[in-house]
Amino acid sequence: MRTLLAILLITWPVAASAQDNLVLARELIDLKGGYVEKKRLLEDARLKAYVPILLKAVGKSQDWKPSHPEWKSVEGRITSDWMQLNAEYQRSLGRDPTYDWFDNALARDYARAFTGNELRQLAGFYRSAAGRTLLYLERSLLNFYPAGMVRAFALSMAGTDTLSSRESELFNSPLSRTRRDFVRLFETEIIIREESFRAGGAYAEASYPAVQQAAIAIVADRIDALRELLPPAQRTAIENFLASAPGGKERVFLARTTPVILPAPEDPVMAMEKETEFYAKLGKLTAQWQALAAR
Repeated sequence: MRTLLAILLITWPVAASAQDNLVLARELIDLKGGYVEKKRLLEDARLKAYVPILLKAVGKSQDWKPSHPEWKSVEGRITSDWMQLNAEYQRSLGRDPTYDWFDNALARDYARAFTGNELRQLAGFYRSAAGRTLLYLERSLLNFYPAGMVRAFALSMAGTDTLSSRESELFNSPLSRTRRDFVRLFETEIIIREESFRAGGAYAEASYPAVQQAAIAIVADRIDALRELLPPAQRTAIENFLASAPGGKERVFLARTTPVILPAPEDPVMAMEKETEFYAKLGKLTAQWQALAAR
């Protein structure tokens, strides 16, 4: 009995601390407005970024390009089939593709990765004037930046789109670096970058600077509108936060955690079988898309 009591006395503070961290993590996520909608938007952008690559791959003739009479219909078919295939794949693994589970899963990861003091420091920043402004501007950024990145991937990696003359001018503008530095204030940008590297490997990593610069040129006017809403003093406070230990740690954490589709399947053998089925179905769909493109 004494041994059992001693074990309980030793482990109780650890369990209590873990539970406290989970409560703090959930409060932090709620303070930031939650991640479910952001996850949906970013996942939608990720899937759509594959469409130009799939479109490019299914056409074999030299005239297979956006001017081809079947291009638009095949693009619509690929988009619909591809999104449905991924949703079915997630459900087959026991994951809800609406991502309603995501905030709870992310809170558990936050609680494991950060101390209670670090979570309080993060919450303190997001309650500040600078933190509230950053969250407000990030919500605005989500309305257009992921879509700009999808189009940038289409023109930079698949060659199925081109910049307009004005966008080309903005691409080479000296203000391009200023806009890029502004976008880097937001966690959305680092999440997209990490997801690109994770999905596309070395090629995506090498291409990313040009892709990012193209995206910034595409949405330059809207970035400039956001820049005007950020007072210099608050920008300094944000930059100081990002340079701090908890601020920098959170960015690294979100870049590594948010792109990953959680929760992981409990049965790795089943997960491998479902992945094999996914690629088999993708192969059948690709054959159908190729037949449409050849008409």
